[in-house]
Amino acid sequence: MRKNASSKLVLNRVKPLFVGLLSLFCFQSLSLEAQTAKQFDFDDPLKEQLRLSGNFGELRGSHFHAGLDLKTNLTIGKPVYAAADGYVSRLKVAHFGYGKALYLTHEGGYGSVYAHLDRFAEDIQNYIKNTQYKKERFQVELFPSKDKFVVKKGDLIGYTGNTGSSGGPHLHFEIRDPQSRPLNPLDYGIEISDAKSPIPTVLRWYPHNKNGRNVETYGQNLSLTQIRPNEFLAESLTTSGRIGFGIGAYDQQDGSSNKNGVYRIKTSLNGALTQDILFDRISFDESKFMNRYMDYRHYRERKQRVQKLFRETNNPLGIIKILESDGYVSIEPGASYVYRIELMDYSGNQTTIDVPIVGIESEESQIIQASAKPQDQSGDDLERLTEIPNSSATSWSESRYSVFFSKGCFYESTALDLSVDSEILRLDRDRFAVYKPIKISYRADHLSPEDLAKAYIARIDPYGKPIYQNTSRSGTTLEASVSALGNYGVFFDDVPPTISLRQPAEGQWYSKAKKLKVTIKDKESGIADYRATINGRFILMEYDYKTNRLTYDFSDAIIDEAAHNLKVVVLDNAGNSTTFERLFYRKADD
Repeated sequence: MRKNASSKLVLNRVKPLFVGLLSLFCFQSLSLEAQTAKQFDFDDPLKEQLRLSGNFGELRGSHFHAGLDLKTNLTIGKPVYAAADGYVSRLKVAHFGYGKALYLTHEGGYGSVYAHLDRFAEDIQNYIKNTQYKKERFQVELFPSKDKFVVKKGDLIGYTGNTGSSGGPHLHFEIRDPQSRPLNPLDYGIEISDAKSPIPTVLRWYPHNKNGRNVETYGQNLSLTQIRPNEFLAESLTTSGRIGFGIGAYDQQDGSSNKNGVYRIKTSLNGALTQDILFDRISFDESKFMNRYMDYRHYRERKQRVQKLFRETNNPLGIIKILESDGYVSIEPGASYVYRIELMDYSGNQTTIDVPIVGIESEESQIIQASAKPQDQSGDDLERLTEIPNSSATSWSESRYSVFFSKGCFYESTALDLSVDSEILRLDRDRFAVYKPIKISYRADHLSPEDLAKAYIARIDPYGKPIYQNTSRSGTTLEASVSALGNYGVFFDDVPPTISLRQPAEGQWYSKAKKLKVTIKDKESGIADYRATINGRFILMEYDYKTNRLTYDFSDAIIDEAAHNLKVVVLDNAGNSTTFERLFYRKADD
């Protein structure tokens, strides 16, 4: 029998009557929704034992992973099948993101998604290619009519690939509810073999900051000792007052060494449940709160993702099912406690972590907490910080730079170290998560028109390399919206892209090859656009930014003469362009 997500939502605390009724209503609604979805009996999209390189809800970049990443043994071209009856409702081809993706709509408005495909089933592939040639561009998004491509469960719809922002060949698979919110596919019929229990990697605790700001600043690690298989004991904590905890952990499934996310986290204090986090459904609107849910500062400094087991302001995540006192626990002087964390995967494998806590007098606790205060929060540092309130927009300027922080730019009011040094804009360092983009403006009226045309705003990485930010010009002012703190500067790109073609050589016959591959690169601002023709006629070239390669398939059969005059034009983000031409010969396409 397959598991039902809603059956896991167990309330084991006594609640007021109206809360109990509300919980019962939600429970019944979720049960009906789950039952409706399971009527489709979603099937495996790959006809082989499924193994995961990524699971639902795991923390990725600045978002939650919306589906399952299914391994293909690093192989491109494995058949992909419809997981349920339905119709193709959306097709998208893009350089980044999901790459080549197919969307099915099923009965009741439920959907499934198949991403990073190499190509689609033949009839769908022809439909897309005809549109690409008609519009003369590779990137397209189409919404076929309901009766255009009707499929049955098990019908071939495409082949696995490595397109878009994929880190290697695999199939990204999703199931979505009628509101297009991603659901955990394991709750709806997809089965993964898993006999391994979750593994904790780091445990942190956080004294509640009374000013309600930057609680991550005061987080401290607690060491862990494994005392039995799947049982860990943390070092004893002596404190008092309101505190919270955070856990870093991963889970692995059979046949895979990938470190994926856990399915459920429950916490309790002296046996009383304090919270229940369940990765059953995450809307795309909620996904932007992932950086609020995790300890962002710790991740940027230590590269460890820690899930905070308490809810701060501006965190509406629905994965948090039960939260007593916002997940914080109150420690009284003279009392003893055991805080327990239970990590569970979907197959029921479990790991427990016990944290012994001894309550001490509040004055002594304040001394202990103050001793852990970070260096960047000293009195001298605080004097030079600029307060960015969360309740209103704020502007700051120095030298030629102006910075605009919109209302609610951060998840909470934040004090930043802002300065300009030798034309470098220093927006503190990347230790606080940005909720809304920050607008940077640079007054460039001192530049010549030629220099202004080649100027762009870039983020400077830790190695001093400029990373192009989407830059616009308003008169003589450069503007860019950025999503992270750090160092920024104005750079100039007057070096055009490079284009190279190994085969065929100039004037060479090239009749046996199935594809034509051109390499394009730009070391400064990056590739913005490209266009290719043969004998003046548009040809469809697929761009893979990971390999810097444009690929044309001769099976498109659009040339009916032997002489092939290839012309490729590439434009970078600073407006520099390069034109490449080569004559080669090939038997005329039939």
